[in-house]
Amino acid sequence: MTKILPALSPATSIAPRSNAVPRRLKDIHSPAAVRLWVPTAWPEIGGPRLDLNPDPRFAEPLFTSRFVPGERTTVYIAGCRGLLSSVAQLLHIGAWKISTTQDESPGLQRRLDALGTDRYGSTYRVGTDTVEDPHFSRWGLSMVGADVILSPGSPLRILPRGIEVILPDDLDFDTFERVLRQALSNAELGRWVASRTGRAHCARFGLSPSRFARYSTYNMGGGDRMSRAREIFLFKPAKQSQRLVRIIETIIMNHVSTVAGARLPASPRADRQAS
Repeated sequence: MTKILPALSPATSIAPRSNAVPRRLKDIHSPAAVRLWVPTAWPEIGGPRLDLNPDPRFAEPLFTSRFVPGERTTVYIAGCRGLLSSVAQLLHIGAWKISTTQDESPGLQRRLDALGTDRYGSTYRVGTDTVEDPHFSRWGLSMVGADVILSPGSPLRILPRGIEVILPDDLDFDTFERVLRQALSNAELGRWVASRTGRAHCARFGLSPSRFARYSTYNMGGGDRMSRAREIFLFKPAKQSQRLVRIIETIIMNHVSTVAGARLPASPRADRQAS
């Protein structure tokens, strides 16, 4: 049976590396995710070496002659009140579900309803107990950052609340979803809180890292099944949407250039970074 329990403090203290003092940004009644600035080195999806400049190779014959359009999918950024109050406001950093869907209902409503029904990421474990946080039953989509720039010829299209992707015909949806999740993994919530930096951050605020190893509980008919919620990422849609776009474009470019045979020449900026 699911129990609602208070979060526990970590069993061992890990001293934060920085002695800088947190600074108040918003009052404690603000609905903002980040109400306190903290001296934590937050990960950014894609890592520090991600090239944020448009890739000119999408418009070149080597790519256009090899790219055969396949199925359409949408990369979305979703959140809910529970994710805000039980994760983001406790850690003082934005936390969002980033994933893909082939739902074609207006506003991806069927997908959002399914997340609510499953109460995606609502639970965590304390010893042998399962703890469920409230307010994970209603999900909504975040807007994509307004300053996002696509590469010329890119098979992506920016929607107000999502990124439409035309996959290569030999790249299936499941593989794309898996590769995208791997490309974002440096900022995955559960992975980050288990790192030294994540544990030190939790220790600063008296939080147990296990509180942020999130699960979804699925009723499978024969009993409940706990599944790790691996698609919650530390992310700021207004500031980091360009990163998400470039990660998606890089996946497409790498797939087309690798599957088709010899890899396409690297982008000019990549050449400069390697030199």
